[in-house]
Amino acid sequence: MNHWQSGGSKVRFTVGHSDMPIVLLLLLAAAFSVSAGTPAPAAVPEAQPPAALAWDPPSQYYTATQGQIGARFTFKVKNVSPSEYVIDDVKTSCECTTTGMSAKPWRLAPGETNKLEAIVDLRDHMQGVTSSDIVLKDIYVISQYATNTLTIAITIPPGLTNTMTKPEMDRIWGQQLSAVDRQAVFKDKCVNCHLVPAFGKTGENLYNTTCGICHEDAHRAPMVPDLHALKTAIDTNYWRTWITYGKPGTLMPAFVNSEGGPLEVAQIDSLVDYLTNAFPRPIKGATNAAAR
Repeated sequence: MNHWQSGGSKVRFTVGHSDMPIVLLLLLAAAFSVSAGTPAPAAVPEAQPPAALAWDPPSQYYTATQGQIGARFTFKVKNVSPSEYVIDDVKTSCECTTTGMSAKPWRLAPGETNKLEAIVDLRDHMQGVTSSDIVLKDIYVISQYATNTLTIAITIPPGLTNTMTKPEMDRIWGQQLSAVDRQAVFKDKCVNCHLVPAFGKTGENLYNTTCGICHEDAHRAPMVPDLHALKTAIDTNYWRTWITYGKPGTLMPAFVNSEGGPLEVAQIDSLVDYLTNAFPRPIKGATNAAAR
């Protein structure tokens, strides 16, 4: 008689010699059942490739020139995956580097190409450089799939300076910054001039503190229109559309708070009333000049 006892257990099995054929038959039946009755594992479907972006190029190099205020870069991007790619946010390694997302979140369809603009503030780097310097900046493109890191390297040759006054440099920097991110005037250091003064104001007072800082400035940039010299026939939709949503590709930001601006809808209404009376322009068959 054979005895078997599990290593740490008190359970004991006893099998007699006369029972061995029965045991073998049971084992053979179990083996046959496993091989013949159990279905084969289902084929695992091939996993879909993860969403991915291709950057052209992911790293850029530049050499600064005399009197330069900002260095601008363009990163071309393509969604090379078979599914939509959603970019949740774009961050930079320091506040002197600014990027402009076309939307937030930024959605790229399969195969879609687009671009990401970036600009680096060189004002503090161009003050009497005595030896060659290299400025390194990182840009982090953040999504649920991955974080893509783009890099910028700027060489500052010795002897470069900015001979302009600080107000002159600040004005040029503001124009260059807005060309990359038109909502930048409502962020970081710019809020003191372009966002805070708008709080609680309406009508003419709001125009003078928030709009006039650009449109009424004696040193107004060439791309900023003189509202006193408009030649286009306009109506209230013209003012409301420009104030609320601005215009992509220009320096005009969106002022409504839902788009990152400082104004409530009631404040925009008061501006529309003021501008309609202060800058009248007769309509000649036009129903919505804002579309022009």
